[in-house]
Amino acid sequence: MSLLPLFALINVLAVPQENIQAYGNIISDLKARKFYPIYLLHGEESYFIDQISNYIETFALTEAEKAFNQTVFYAKDVEVAAVVEAAKRYPMMANFQVIIVKEAQGFRKLDEFESYFDNPVPTTILVICVKGKKVDGRSKLFKASKKSVSFESKKLYEDSELPRWIKQYLIEGGMQINETNCALIADHVGSDLSKIVNELDKLIINKGDFTDVNEAMIEKHIGISKDFNVFELLTAVAQRNTKRAFFINHHLSGTKEFSIIPLLSQFNSFFMKGVVLKQTQVKDQKGMMALGIGFRQIKDYEKLLANFNMHELENTMALVAEYDLKSKGVNQSTTNDQELMKEFLFRVFYRPGLN
Repeated sequence: MSLLPLFALINVLAVPQENIQAYGNIISDLKARKFYPIYLLHGEESYFIDQISNYIETFALTEAEKAFNQTVFYAKDVEVAAVVEAAKRYPMMANFQVIIVKEAQGFRKLDEFESYFDNPVPTTILVICVKGKKVDGRSKLFKASKKSVSFESKKLYEDSELPRWIKQYLIEGGMQINETNCALIADHVGSDLSKIVNELDKLIINKGDFTDVNEAMIEKHIGISKDFNVFELLTAVAQRNTKRAFFINHHLSGTKEFSIIPLLSQFNSFFMKGVVLKQTQVKDQKGMMALGIGFRQIKDYEKLLANFNMHELENTMALVAEYDLKSKGVNQSTTNDQELMKEFLFRVFYRPGLN
């Protein structure tokens, strides 16, 4: 149980596809009780930041040691100078002390930590949590943080990293899930990992003797219908089944929480891959899977390529961009998502001169 020397400190700058691995490496070090004098946790995804800081807050010190050696500050209540002064103290009847600064994005000048970052106290674990934004790579603080554990927590890519993360989380909870159901959960819940964890925990807690997540469990515990979801909508569109598509959309958009944005994102991804398939003339399953298309989606793409020509694929992508702006009130008298989605679908199916 000791702090690592400064020359051994690491810098973890995660890009989305490496986020999970970088986070895992930090948690593994913490579980092995390999602590560092400074943790600069910053970025748009708050889940990873919370998990790391909460682990340190819970397990770095014993309950007896915490009374004199653990302090949690909130940026709105304290100045940087007071945090630095506390960090320079030495622990009492313990090997080290823990200082955690939450909501550090509220500080006017994070650079005021620079001098401490240059010469940290080796018996202090200082954790700085900056949520909602990354620390400017050009700032003096960021350059100084390269001597510490610096973790940029980025949002996971919704169409690739997020389903993979969902699958891994459920595996660790003792459950298996297929790609389609992973994507179904990701699309319904969104990209907020904290919300996703709440939903996945419902499946794990209520799994009983089941080891595989099926559609019935998802519908019962998370509330996602296997018949009325964005993937069924895309299937209907690919088949040019207008009646089915508008029927599914009617059910999807029938709630107060309905938002057109995640649907447009899925349409953009679906049709963009269709354009790539048209351009490359890839038609076999192996080639499609190499482009990131799941096995269960192959039939949908085969139908899409058969029923939509290149102009229609490209124009649908243009419609996605147009309706994204309309949903934000640009050149549009209404931002009612339900009405916009119906209008969007109508224009996907009925384009004079193209159909």
